[in-house]
Amino acid sequence: MPNFSLTTWIILLFLIVLLLALVFGGGYLLITYTLFHRIFDRPFARPLYDRSPKEIRQDTIIGRGKNWFYANRLDFMDVSITSYDGVRLYGYYRPANDRTNRRLVILVHGWQGHPSEMGAFAEMYLRKMDCHVLMIHMRAHGMSYGDYIGYGLAESQDLLTWIRYMKKILGDSTRILLHGWSMGAATILMTAGSGKLPEEVRAIVADCPFSSLQDQLRYLIRRKIHFAPSVLLTGMSRYTRKYLGYTIAQVSPLAVASRIRVPVLLFHGTEDTMVPPWMSEEIFNQIRAPKKLVFVQGAAHVRAFDVEPAAYENEVEKLMQASKFG
Repeated sequence: MPNFSLTTWIILLFLIVLLLALVFGGGYLLITYTLFHRIFDRPFARPLYDRSPKEIRQDTIIGRGKNWFYANRLDFMDVSITSYDGVRLYGYYRPANDRTNRRLVILVHGWQGHPSEMGAFAEMYLRKMDCHVLMIHMRAHGMSYGDYIGYGLAESQDLLTWIRYMKKILGDSTRILLHGWSMGAATILMTAGSGKLPEEVRAIVADCPFSSLQDQLRYLIRRKIHFAPSVLLTGMSRYTRKYLGYTIAQVSPLAVASRIRVPVLLFHGTEDTMVPPWMSEEIFNQIRAPKKLVFVQGAAHVRAFDVEPAAYENEVEKLMQASKFG
C-alpha cells in the first residue's frame, strides 16, 4: 500500500466525495429536468386545423361529447384571444338562439384534453335553457399555442381574459357559469379565488379538481414509482420557476378556496384513482361561499356524469336556480 501522507489522504478523500457528488448530483438534475419536461411540456403538437377524429368511441361521456360536438360543429364559431403573456388562445363559441339572451356557460377541459370532450355538458345546458356556450382550448392544448402546461395557475389568468372578451360581445349584464373538470376544475377554482373574478360570474361547477399541484404530484409519484416525492418536487420547481415563472407549490386551488365568493358545486367519483376524492373534500372544507359536494359512488376520474347523469343534471339545475343564473 502506498505510504501517503495525511494531507494526501485528505485530498484523495475530498476528490472521491466530489466525484460522487457530481455523479449523483448530475443524475438528480437529469431526472428532475426530464420529469419537468414530461409533466409540463405541451403533450401534442398543435394541429394545422381542427377536424373530427375518424373514429369516436360512444361508450363514455368523452366519446359521446365529441360525437355531439362534431355533429353540431357548424353551430360553433372559431374565436381567439391573446392572453396576458402574449400566448394566442382559441375556442368555440355558440351564440344563443335568442341573441338578446345574456346567459353564458364557459366549459373548461382537463389535462391533455380537448374542448369537444365537454360536448355532453354543452348539450345538457342547451337542452335545459337557451344560452351562449364557450368551449376553450387551454394553453398548450389543441388549437391554442403555448409550450408549457400551467396546471391551472396561468390558465386561470387566461380564463379571466376569456371572460373579458365575452363581456365585450354580450355586455355587462351577462350572467356567467363556469364548468370544468380535472385540471379545468382546478383552473376555474383558482380563477374564482384570484380576487379578480368579475361580478358577472354567478356560479361554478368543479368536477374532480385536485387540491394542489404539489399534493397531486406527490400522490402520483408515490403511486407510480414509489420514490420520495419531495426530493423530485424541489428539483422540478427550479425548472417551473425558470420556464413558467412560479413554483409547483403556488398552483393550489386549496390555498385560494376561502376567497371564493360565488356558489360552488363540486362533484367527485369515489373510484377516482387519478385525483383522489379527499382532494375535493379538502377544497370544500375551505370554501366559505354557498357550496355542495356530491360524491358519485363507483365513478372513476371524470366519469361522474357517466354514472349518474340524472342526479348530476338535477344538482346542476338546482345550482342554476339558487345562483339566479337560470
